[in-house]
Amino acid sequence: MNAKTIVESVLTPARARVLWTANYLPALPFTPQHFEVGSLLPAMLYMARWGQRRGRGHFVEAFGRQDPQGNRQPPRMVDVAKALLTRAGGDFDGFSDKHGPAMLADLLLSYCLENKQHELGHEEVVQRVFPTHYLASWVDLPEVVAHLRGVPELLTVLLAWQDNGEALVPETRRSRFPVGVGFAENHLLKQFARHMSVHGSAANLGSDHFQEETADDLGVDELLAVRLAQTCGHAPDRLRGREQSQIANRWPITKAAAKCLRGDLATFIEVYGTALPRQALLPMLEAGIGLGMVNLLLSTAVCLSEWERTGGIPKEQKPMPLLVDCSLGLDSKLRNASEAAMSECQARYERLPVLMMLARLLDDRVSHHSRLKNELPPRQPDPTAWFNLLGDIYHERHERAESIRERLDEDCIGLANNLEQADEALEVARALRNDQNNPALRLAEALVELHGHQQQGGQFMKALDSSLMPNRPNGIAFKRRVSRSEAGTRKAVDLRSIVLSNALLDFLVHRHLRKDGEGKAARPLTLRRFLDILRDHYGLHVDREPPGMSVPQDLLRANKQCLERRLRDLGLLVGVNDAESMKQLRARFDVA
Repeated sequence: MNAKTIVESVLTPARARVLWTANYLPALPFTPQHFEVGSLLPAMLYMARWGQRRGRGHFVEAFGRQDPQGNRQPPRMVDVAKALLTRAGGDFDGFSDKHGPAMLADLLLSYCLENKQHELGHEEVVQRVFPTHYLASWVDLPEVVAHLRGVPELLTVLLAWQDNGEALVPETRRSRFPVGVGFAENHLLKQFARHMSVHGSAANLGSDHFQEETADDLGVDELLAVRLAQTCGHAPDRLRGREQSQIANRWPITKAAAKCLRGDLATFIEVYGTALPRQALLPMLEAGIGLGMVNLLLSTAVCLSEWERTGGIPKEQKPMPLLVDCSLGLDSKLRNASEAAMSECQARYERLPVLMMLARLLDDRVSHHSRLKNELPPRQPDPTAWFNLLGDIYHERHERAESIRERLDEDCIGLANNLEQADEALEVARALRNDQNNPALRLAEALVELHGHQQQGGQFMKALDSSLMPNRPNGIAFKRRVSRSEAGTRKAVDLRSIVLSNALLDFLVHRHLRKDGEGKAARPLTLRRFLDILRDHYGLHVDREPPGMSVPQDLLRANKQCLERRLRDLGLLVGVNDAESMKQLRARFDVA
């Protein structure tokens, strides 16, 4: 018998299916696995327009090559170029000679599409479309929207910020980012859907109309996305099945980090969506999304640790402290200090799978308790009251806590007995019998251990790395592999340092030069205030050491000087002298 079979024999297959996973949606409303930040916006544009999750489209059908069995294969860049010239040749002048397909493929690779594994060349499979125009949402890449792990749905929910209901519905009066509406009502659509109108019923997938006669100011990047969509025919179908297609209205448990991400995206999109060239806007927006997701993941670990300790969701939620290497790895001392801070952060983050399992176990027992199931607080959109109830049960402050504890203790003993009989995971069995710890915690740690690091901690690390985008131009981290000696054996270890890419600096400065309120009015921003915002909103320490960590003051001063120098080089910092109050940040782009 393997570990899963033993767990199913004790907890029943139905309970095991619910528990034998890595996530808990009331805490973190997406699946902690690998995803591509750069692929999120097209799916968000689709949901903003149609109010549903995206299903199958026609990209492979329109551009894929046929194999000997007659099946369509995922298209390569050369396949896309040839199909465009064949099916929409009248829209492409000057590509008719033998070099035309190669030149068009280069244009697509530069402005509109990306190959698998970020490879160059024309023979690689296409995996991503850049959201240069709303019509990029007609291109179903990735082919299965679930491969984006629910992150576009989360970002759409945060922008909509609908405070009731289990699924998003059109609410044009209460939100600037409602779903299932026309192009004028949603600010995200308004920025990306230039020269688009609706003909006929707005709910008809064929109702979107591109106005060729007025579209004389589109860039090459936007026009290529339009031609790809027109070749596909119409928008992808909605995801099949009512519950699958609906956008679940769930807020993360870390409301402070969620509101920070929402405010950043809403302000940046509304103010700069049409003012910035697409090739400048998209890297900045992706960097901002990546930072927000990192903050969300790490803040979830902090929040649930406090919930485990006290039994309540903290009202004042603080981000996990990180030390930024403003030298981008050029100063080895700064890099090493940032790596040390990130290693400590990862040690705290590695406990998140156990905390998620603990919440799932308590949820399972509370939801099926005969005396509780009819008087439970809502889990969505705001899960705070629900978690506070689970915390009261865990800390035995609720009148039904004792009976739930007894059932969980029975689960611990039953699982320990079966593991010992099968001579499987004996260390886990011994830990299950340690009655000094709460049975819910014992069972959570046992299930995570039996499930395995690859399916638990490994998946959470993939989600964090996907958000950090290490060693990428718009990334928030550098990652390097070093060899370390442990117990006499050499072991390869990945070290990560936190950095601020140029795109991220641009995003943060431009975003915080604007107020959050109606109208997004401009406001002055000093360097001192900017450093405080980095620390208070995102946990990013530049000129101060993170709590509990000792960093030499001369190193912190050098770090701040690196940041000042880079801000000046980018044209974001002006100052007539060395006085802190005179160092003012400014925008690089004019906004009407």
